[in-house]
Amino acid sequence: MASISVALCTYNGERFLSQQLESLAAQTVLPDELVICDDASSDGSMRILEDFAKKAPFIVRIFKNPKNLGCIKNFEKAIGLCTMDVIFLCDQDDYWESEKLNQVLKVFDTEEDVGMVLHGFSKIDLNGALYIEAEEKYGVNQISVNQLDEVLRSNSIEVFLLPNSRAWCGCMTAFRRKFNELIIPIFPGKGHDDWILKVIAPVSEIRFLPDPLVRYRIHAWNNNSHEVGNKNFKHHLQRFLRRVNAVLKGHSKRNFYRVLVERVDH
Repeated sequence: MASISVALCTYNGERFLSQQLESLAAQTVLPDELVICDDASSDGSMRILEDFAKKAPFIVRIFKNPKNLGCIKNFEKAIGLCTMDVIFLCDQDDYWESEKLNQVLKVFDTEEDVGMVLHGFSKIDLNGALYIEAEEKYGVNQISVNQLDEVLRSNSIEVFLLPNSRAWCGCMTAFRRKFNELIIPIFPGKGHDDWILKVIAPVSEIRFLPDPLVRYRIHAWNNNSHEVGNKNFKHHLQRFLRRVNAVLKGHSKRNFYRVLVERVDH
């Protein structure tokens, strides 16, 4: 059986952190280690982490950054510190179903050519209830994993060539640690999860599990239509400004794919 590292990144996450840690301790197959990189939190996150480490049924390694690195660099650090065969990425505010590690690990143990496993998810709100409000979608049409033909579920690269390919977040992702040399350093201009997905896909088989193995927390705003409109405008303005800033730093989409191709070819 492959050994398991969970890479958890935290930053001022005390509101939901205990719930996430409890879900890790409740797994039917426990991880061999939990690697935590705290990004200079100023709330009670470190106290929660240290208290959990004392009673956890597995090894917990905590690293606190002396200064804030940002999400991408913090995950890069956590991934690089993992020592086991398979790495599961973990956000501080979700909740893992008890069978998540078991179901995903079965794929890695039975199919040596699979380098990454992605799985389905359910959405919850800030109170942990089923999320039913409208949310921003990635692209025009989201595709459920259940809609993917079997040939696409079992093929690593074709699924990402679909006109409206399905986007997965890091919390729905696990990959073999042997790809760390390919993954690190992570391109700084896009999400770490998008980079990892795209850099592994051309060189390894990927499997898709339809089961919702994580409760993905949606940080939604007030559902009042006037508030949503204002929030949408503010959100899109901030997103536009981030893109402009990224381009000025050389983190454009073109450079993302240029670096990606160079990394895979190398």
